[in-house]
Amino acid sequence: MKNKYYIGFPMKDGCHVDGANMGIDILKDKIKFDKIIDIKECSSDLECVIKHDELLALEVDNAIKNDYMPVVIGGDHSLAIGSIAGVSKNYTIGVIWIDTHPDSNTNKTTTTFHIHGYPLGASMGFGQDELTNLYFDGVKVKSENVVMFGIDDIDEPEKDLIDKYNIKHYTYDDIVKYGIDYCIEDTINYLKDKVDYIHLSFDIDVISTFDSPGVSVPNRWDNGLSKNDALKAVSSFLDNLNIVSMDIVEYNPLTDKNNKSLNIVLDTIKIVNKK
Repeated sequence: MKNKYYIGFPMKDGCHVDGANMGIDILKDKIKFDKIIDIKECSSDLECVIKHDELLALEVDNAIKNDYMPVVIGGDHSLAIGSIAGVSKNYTIGVIWIDTHPDSNTNKTTTTFHIHGYPLGASMGFGQDELTNLYFDGVKVKSENVVMFGIDDIDEPEKDLIDKYNIKHYTYDDIVKYGIDYCIEDTINYLKDKVDYIHLSFDIDVISTFDSPGVSVPNRWDNGLSKNDALKAVSSFLDNLNIVSMDIVEYNPLTDKNNKSLNIVLDTIKIVNKK
C-alpha cells in the first residue's frame, strides 16, 4: 500500500456540536499531520462546509496525484463530501461507509439541517447542487458502488432512499444476526466485482458508546459494534480491497471518557500504517 498522507480537518460546522473541532489539537501531539486545513469563520454552515470541503478535495486530489494514500481525520463527517470528491476526480470509486448513520439526508428531507447528515447522499448525487457538484460537477460515487456498514440510526427518508436505489447495506442487527466475519466477507466480494478503487469512511460513532463515548452524535438507542469488531472490519477492508483514501471522523474529546475514543482513533491509525 502507498505511503500515507495525513490531513487534519478540525471542523464542527456540519454538526454544531462543540468538540468535533477539537480532536486535531489532541491528535497532532500524537501523530504527524502532513496538512491541517485551516478552518475559518463563515457567514453560514453551508458556506463553511463548501469553502473548506473544496480545499480538502484539492488536498486529497493532489495527494493521490503524488502517489499517496490520503487519510483525512476530522472533525465532523461533512468532510466526506470533500474527500470523496477529491478521490473521485482520479478514479471511479466504491465507498464503504462505516457509520451508525447513513448520512444520506438532503436539505429537503432533514429535520435538523445539519450538513453532516448529508455527505454520502450528496456524494451519490442526491440533494442541493452546491454539495452534489462540489469540486467538480456530477455524481462522485454511484449508489450501486456503495456499502453502508453498521447503520442503525436511520431516518425514514434515508430508509426510503436505500430501498429505492437498492443500496447495499448491513445494519447493526444484520451484523449481530449474521456475524461480523460474514458481513465483512460479503462486502469485500460485492465491491470486488464492481470497482477497482475504494474510499473507506470510518465514523467512530458506529461503535457502542461503552467502547467509544467520545463522539458528537451517538446512536439514539445506544446500539453499536464493539471496538474489536469495528477495527476488524477496517483492517479486513484494508487487507482485501484497494483502499486508496480514507476518513476517520467524529472524535470528540469533550465527551470522551478515559481516552477510549482517542485510543480508537490511534489504534485505527496504527492499523492503517501497517498496511
